[in-house]
Amino acid sequence: MLPYKIRLLLKVAVQKFFGNKPRIMSDEAFNKLLFRIMFGRKADFENPKSFSEFVCARKLRDDAFDLYNYTDKYEAREYVGKAVGDQYLNECYGVYERFEDIDFEALPDKFALRGTHGSGYNIVVTDKSCFDRRDAAKKFKKWLGKNYYHRCRERNYFKIKPRICCDKFLECENYDGLPEMKVFCFGGKAKFVCYNLCKDGKTYTNMYDENWNYLDIRKGYEHFEDKSVPENSKEIFRIAETLAKPFDFVRVDLYNVDGRIIFSELTFFTGGGFVPFDPPEYDEKFASYFRELEKTER
Repeated sequence: MLPYKIRLLLKVAVQKFFGNKPRIMSDEAFNKLLFRIMFGRKADFENPKSFSEFVCARKLRDDAFDLYNYTDKYEAREYVGKAVGDQYLNECYGVYERFEDIDFEALPDKFALRGTHGSGYNIVVTDKSCFDRRDAAKKFKKWLGKNYYHRCRERNYFKIKPRICCDKFLECENYDGLPEMKVFCFGGKAKFVCYNLCKDGKTYTNMYDENWNYLDIRKGYEHFEDKSVPENSKEIFRIAETLAKPFDFVRVDLYNVDGRIIFSELTFFTGGGFVPFDPPEYDEKFASYFRELEKTER
């Protein structure tokens, strides 16, 4: 198999060339090609055997289109508020269709801007007096013109209207970014969690099972040394499982801001199905959770 960095470069090249051309390459063909690049083998979406195959296969279901309101970073707030309460939502200053509509004079010195329709469309402002609005305007003009569905053909993004959400700036005492819990829920039950930390500009991840036992697994990022469990671990799972109840599978992403849990997003097709496990046998081991779901659905 090709080195991981080479596989990533090939994946990005395919996404740029074929991603926004569904008439030339169908969703299924597109995902099979990316799967072969990332895993070095042919995908079987009809009879998936690995966690990654299950995620990719689920992207191709027609009901994936109906998840857009839960995927939209702003619209999901209504669901979260009703399900667990507004205390788990970050303060939102406003949502805008155009960058020019934002009244920056009315905003505090620190705030965060993010596209409601995808991942990575973010600008964090820590000092408004140094904020380069012209550069930010160029970025959001580009981002608002994109349909994130084209990146990995995740159908839940297809119907989302691109907008800009302006949120309160959040920060923690001991970390550059925000500690984030990515809780993988099957049938409304947490089965494992990725605990992300940012230190010195670099992201680290530790993984734990449903009982918060440390798992020596790497998924995307290196481990961090401290393997201790958050003091509010029970509340993290309680909130995640409550939000996951209506869905057979979802990754519930929560910030843990100095002990306060803040909703981040609901992720239905984690990593697009293209982030390998290390060691790779966990790709098949975690597929068992999807197989259990299928048994209950019969």
